[in-house]
Formats: sequence, structure tokens, C-alpha cells
Amino acid sequence: MKKMILALAIGFTSLSYAHDEGHGPKLADTGKYGGLVSAVVLKSDAKKGASAALVHKAELVRSADGTASVYLYDAEMKALDLKAFDAKATGSLGAKVNKKWKDTSFPLELKDSAFVGKMPKNSSKPYNIDVTLKETGKELLTAFDNLD
Repeated sequence: MKKMILALAIGFTSLSYAHDEGHGPKLADTGKYGGLVSAVVLKSDAKKGASAALVHKAELVRSADGTASVYLYDAEMKALDLKAFDAKATGSLGAKVNKKWKDTSFPLELKDSAFVGKMPKNSSKPYNIDVTLKETGKELLTAFDNLD
């Protein structure tokens, strides 16, 4: 009986950290606009976690009115020319509500040097924001986890 309880405890502990590994290599860069920096990877490689190849870097900047801005950089944190990107991207705010994971999508549009959109109200903290965008037909993903 004790072994079964221990196995369940370990199993549930690992599930609670399932999204914490992120999508792509861990980064220690500082955002140019005071935001959080995350790896941008091919969406098809997202399940590889930290071993997914870095395509670009992204910075998420959130304002008090709920506006989210995503800036894109190359590996050396130089701003990307966004002409190769589709003008629309999709954000997804994920949070646990009543012990169940809930995702709410929201649109982001390319404005000047960033993808900008209004985040939905988060139901609980911490929450995650995933952003899916396209560059020359390739679907890319960047994830910002454990936000509050």
C-alpha cells in the first residue's frame, strides 16, 4: 500500500511540472523592453522540450491594460526583419481552473516591430502564454511559463 501511495505521489508531482520544461533551450537573455525572453522553435519540435533547436528568440512585454507585445530576435538578440512573417499570430493563455487546464486563444497582429494583442483575463496564477506564428510557411512556437 505504501509503495502505491509513493508511486502516485511521484506521478502527480511530475504531472504538475509538465509544462515547466518549456519548449526549446533555456535562455538567460534580458529583454530589450523589460519583458521575458523565451526560445522560438519549430512548432513540430515543441515536444522535444529543452532539446528543440533554437530558431529565434522572443520577448513578451505585458502592460497593465492587458496588452501583450511579442518582439522577435535572432540568436544574438538583434531585432529580426519581420517581412517574412505572417501579419497575424495566435496567443493562448493557459491556466488551471478548478484543477483542470483551460486554454483561451487571443489574436496578435503585427504592428511596427512587434506582434500585439489584448490578453484575456487570466483565471488563476500562475499562467502560461504560448504564441504561434508563421515565418515563410513554417509554424513557430514560443512559450512563456509561470507568469503571474
